[in-house]
Amino acid sequence: MPTTTTDRPSWGLIARVCLIAIGIGYNFALIGPIARTLSDQFGVSLGMIGLLTTGVLITHALSQLPAAVPAQKVGPLKLVRYAFILVAIANLLGAISPVFWLLVATRLIVGIGTGPVFVGGLDGSRRLGGAFLAGVFGGAATFGLGLALVMGAAFEAFGWSWHLTFVVAAAFALAAAVFGPKDKDEPRPQTGNVVDHLGAVLRSGPLWRLALIHSATFGASLVVGAWIVVYFREGAITGFLAGAIGFSLLAMTAIFRPIGGALFARGISWRVIGPAAVLTCGVGLGVLSIGLPSWLAALVSLVIGVSFALPFSAIFVLTVKAEPRYPAAGIAFVNMTGGVFALIITPIAGILLDHGVGWIAFTGMGVIAVIAAWVARDPVPD
Repeated sequence: MPTTTTDRPSWGLIARVCLIAIGIGYNFALIGPIARTLSDQFGVSLGMIGLLTTGVLITHALSQLPAAVPAQKVGPLKLVRYAFILVAIANLLGAISPVFWLLVATRLIVGIGTGPVFVGGLDGSRRLGGAFLAGVFGGAATFGLGLALVMGAAFEAFGWSWHLTFVVAAAFALAAAVFGPKDKDEPRPQTGNVVDHLGAVLRSGPLWRLALIHSATFGASLVVGAWIVVYFREGAITGFLAGAIGFSLLAMTAIFRPIGGALFARGISWRVIGPAAVLTCGVGLGVLSIGLPSWLAALVSLVIGVSFALPFSAIFVLTVKAEPRYPAAGIAFVNMTGGVFALIITPIAGILLDHGVGWIAFTGMGVIAVIAAWVARDPVPD
C-alpha cells in the first residue's frame, strides 16, 4: 500500500535530508582512498587497515536496533543530531590519533553513531515526505559514498595530509547536526522497551520477508559495489572501463531510489516496484556470471543498478505498515539485515575471487534475489 503522504517536500527540506544522508555515506567510504597512506603512516598491513572499515560496519549494524527506543521517545531526527555530534567527535579524534589502535577505536565509535543516524534519518525522512523523501535519503547516502572516494582521491593527488579526510567527515557530521531537518510536532507511537521492540520484530513474518528482499537488493549492492571492478578485471575488461561500469551501477542506484519512492507513492503496485525489480536483478546477476563483452556487461550492470534501487523506499513504507507500534524498530531490523548480509557475503565473495570462481558469488546472489522475489511477493497482506 503506498504511503498516504501527499504533500510534495520543499527543496529546502530535500536539501536538509540530503545533508544528513551525505554525512553518513561519506563516513563509510573515507578510508579507501587513504588506505595506503595510513598503512605507511602506522606501519601496518592493508589487511589491518581494512579493519577500520569493517569495524564501522559492525558497530553500525549492532547499534541500529538499540536506537529504535530513543528514536521513538525523543524523535528520530533529534536522535540523528545527537548521534552526529558523537560521529564528529570520533572523527576529530581519528584525525589526531597518534597510534593505530586509537584510530581503530574511533572508527568503532563512528559506527555506534551512524547506526542511529541511518535509522533516525530514514524514519524521519519517511515521516516528513513519505516514500519519495525516504528514497532521496537512500540515494543521497549512496552519493556520499562516491563523494568520499572522489574527495579522498583528490586530497591524495594534491599531497594533502590524510588528517584532512577525517576533519572533512567531522565537518559534514556537524553541519548535519546543525542544519539537518527537524521532527514534526505530532503524537509518537508507543515507546515500549528494548525487549518489547526486539520481540515484536523477531516474531513478525512480514518483517522477515521484507528483510530478505532488502538483503537481496541493498545488501547485495554493497557486495557488488565492493567487488565488481575486480570481477570484471579478471575478464577481458580494462581497469578503467571496469571502474566506469562499477561507478555507473552505483550511480543508477543513487538516482533511482527516490524515483522508486515517487512511483510507489503514486500508486504503482508493490509487485512491480519490489518483486519484479528484484527478479530482474537476480536474472541480471546470473547473466553477469557467464562472462560478457564489455558493452553488454555495462548494459546489464545499469539494469542491475536500477533494480537494486527501486524497492528501497517501498520496503520501509511496508515495514512501518507491518509493525506500526514500533516503526523505528521495524526499520532498524530490516536495514540491519541488509548490512549483516553484506558483512557475511563480502568476504566470501573475496575468497571466491581469489580462487578464480567469483562467478559463483554473483550467481548465488542472483538465486537469493529470485527466492526473495517469490517470498516477498505480498509481504504485508491486507
